[in-house]
Amino acid sequence: MSEKKNVPSVDIFSRQQSTDAIPSTAIEHIISLRNEGIRVYMAGIEQLCRARDLMQMAGKDSYLFDFEKSVESALRWSDKGTSQAETAIGRVIDGKIWDRLMSETGMYTLMSNKQRSEWDKQIAGKDMPEITLDNVLNTFRQLNASKGDTFTQGLIDIFRSLSWDYKTNNPCMFGKRVIISPLLDVHRGGWITFSSDGHTKIDDLARPFYVLEGRNVPDYRVSDGARLDEFFKANQFNGEVFECDYFTVRYFKKGSGHITFTRPDLVDEINNLVARHYPGMLPPRV
Repeated sequence: MSEKKNVPSVDIFSRQQSTDAIPSTAIEHIISLRNEGIRVYMAGIEQLCRARDLMQMAGKDSYLFDFEKSVESALRWSDKGTSQAETAIGRVIDGKIWDRLMSETGMYTLMSNKQRSEWDKQIAGKDMPEITLDNVLNTFRQLNASKGDTFTQGLIDIFRSLSWDYKTNNPCMFGKRVIISPLLDVHRGGWITFSSDGHTKIDDLARPFYVLEGRNVPDYRVSDGARLDEFFKANQFNGEVFECDYFTVRYFKKGSGHITFTRPDLVDEINNLVARHYPGMLPPRV
């Protein structure tokens, strides 16, 4: 039989008086530091949650993108002062506030998708202006003073986004009909879906009509583009024509869509507006 080995004792209480033992006062101090650390940590979590709630209220949004990342980064930067961390968290909330102000003032309704993309790119970039009273007031004074040009430039962007391979499309004005291509995505194997780009183009076409009639522009989720998407899923190619308040849409398996305007009075208003702002853009009437 093998000799039984003695297992060394790890009973800390039986060794408290030994020179090799951990003193009980040291244990108590370690535990005290641990407990206080957790208490301060939980208080910090509570404060961070409160900070997040306040920022969500300011941005009128239920989610702050990059909030957690900013908190994590702030811990790494703790030995470098607070300015870097303050700038990072400021950018998280300032982008939300700019978005809220643009939406609530109605500026987004005047913009084409291209203009909106350019604005979003600016706000997401390193040169995003800080949210201060002066910056906000100055920005919206400029935007309000130029909102007519913003709306008209959005119309020009719509013209330029159309395909000029079709005779019905005029690069300077709306006629009775325009053709969008592609409106549908034609996949390999013949699978066809309504494209997100088509959704955007339909919304861009409808937006000026809503604005000129003084109506609220529908949210992207319930817009004319969204309704056409649902219409396509339900009807596919059964010959039905999609109808909204301002135009009809007939789409084809090659991916194009024929848009026929049903409000010629508003089409004339759009063309006249472009002509007033850009006298050289429209050809003479015949």
